[in-house]
Amino acid sequence: MSYTLLTTVKISALAFTFFCAASFADQDHEHRRESLRALDASIQQLGMDVSSAERDAIASAMLAGLDVSRAAQQQNSPRYGDRFRRDAHAKATGCLRAEFEVNGDIPNQFRHSVFANPGRRYQAWIRFSNGDMLVQTDGEKDARGMAIKLMGVNGTPLAPELGAGGTQDFLMANNQAFFNRNIHDYAENMQHLARLDRSGWFFSLWPPRLHLKQLVRAAQTVSSTIDTPLQERYFSILPYRLGETEIKFASRPCAGADYPITVDQSDENFLTAQLADNLQSASACFDFVVQPRNTDANTPLDDATVIWEEKDSPFIPIARIHIPPQTFTSEAQWEFCENLSMNPWRGVGEWEPLGSLNRARRLVYHAVSEFRHTSNNAPQQEPEGWCLPGEVCTPQQGLNIVKPTWPLPRCFDALARSVDGQVLDSQCADDSYAIDFSAQKVEAGAAPGSSAATKSIQSHY
Repeated sequence: MSYTLLTTVKISALAFTFFCAASFADQDHEHRRESLRALDASIQQLGMDVSSAERDAIASAMLAGLDVSRAAQQQNSPRYGDRFRRDAHAKATGCLRAEFEVNGDIPNQFRHSVFANPGRRYQAWIRFSNGDMLVQTDGEKDARGMAIKLMGVNGTPLAPELGAGGTQDFLMANNQAFFNRNIHDYAENMQHLARLDRSGWFFSLWPPRLHLKQLVRAAQTVSSTIDTPLQERYFSILPYRLGETEIKFASRPCAGADYPITVDQSDENFLTAQLADNLQSASACFDFVVQPRNTDANTPLDDATVIWEEKDSPFIPIARIHIPPQTFTSEAQWEFCENLSMNPWRGVGEWEPLGSLNRARRLVYHAVSEFRHTSNNAPQQEPEGWCLPGEVCTPQQGLNIVKPTWPLPRCFDALARSVDGQVLDSQCADDSYAIDFSAQKVEAGAAPGSSAATKSIQSHY
């Protein structure tokens, strides 16, 4: 896409955001007509194959999404600060540095896009979140999210309006299905959510309405209580095309991974505290897996309420995610986390989100993100590495690195003797093999268990 066309697309997106924002103050028909004209310009310039009915649904969802952001901002502001948050997954429980490594034995059919080179390693950011549009305590039943942003990727950007490339996003939640089948369900449901009416679209006495399957999926989505984000499985829910293969993707804790539960779960931000405690001196691990579509089974591309059964299409590991020990509770990092944007269309090469919901996400997510950043007067910039914007970049880059003091102590048990029979002098406790290293911790910010870190966690919310 030429620079001129890319600039025109960005102007159209900003214009749409402006007219949507103006509709908060004045919901007249002229503003909505202008919004639709701006949307039509973006669809045409991006070459998107969208029917008129789908275009109307996308426009409705986009307007409603901005109304949700405004309604949620009014609810969140008295306690959590006067700023606009995401219209879903508003509360982050942590933004973490990670490494994403493509498996050396990845099958040939998946060697495309960021997976083209076996053994390739990327720096990444991971945002764990609670799913609701309102900031609420971590103990509330809710969906949980895991969004991954890879950096240093090569290839032609899939959606040039999102930037010049260099990053790729994977968005997941800890439920396998969504409570809307397609963009048309989503647009209708968003009209109710914009009024903070969570159940009106699913059932109503008047006008008579019952979306039973979607209601069951919604109940399943918001029924999750967790001990730590590190022990959950997360799913793409929607399908994608990798090379010539239609897939869904997921992440799951590595085999044998164990994360002790050590914090008071009555605290409203205990998931952040638990992450901080687990990652103070230990690492975490996920397998990134894909599920190829089995066309002989019930695996639709545009009905997100249907789960692709694993018995019909097992998940295949193609990459591994490593989260090293780190400190992540500084104010600068929370601010970075709030300004981070995720979009399923941010990717490169032979990678394509599929279905009407994914097509809508390209436009809706971009417009809502533009509105959020503009309203908060916040920069919108893709990260290039683990260093935080505006901070001095140290070699540790926020990681907790433990180094033993040299020389190491000489430790022997009580029965140890030299070749000439003399008792050996041990520098460790008697009858013990444990080595009490005097360690020097090199880290950025306060240690997770310190009072400074606790204060940082609390002040963020």
